[in-house]
Amino acid sequence: QPVFGVPLERAIEVSRVKEGFECPAVVYRTIEYLEAKQAEHEEGIYRLSGMASGEYYDVHAVAGVLKMYLRELPINVLTRELHPHFLKVLG
Repeated sequence: QPVFGVPLERAIEVSRVKEGFECPAVVYRTIEYLEAKQAEHEEGIYRLSGMASGEYYDVHAVAGVLKMYLRELPINVLTRELHPHFLKVLG
């Protein structure tokens, strides 16, 4: 079942990480990988393109997958109205 380009609710249905956790696997796994690689210290993590070769995926490539997923959602989840809430989470 595809998860890119489908409504968020449907993506959660077909790729839930665990019961009761309302997040598609692609979002959870990309963030999990980026945290494990301490990508928050990487310059331009969500601005620069990355490369994937063999078994190594650079953090820019993984961040690019997350950006692509969010761009392809039929309804934008990153709105100006929600911006203050995102800032709160980043705390």
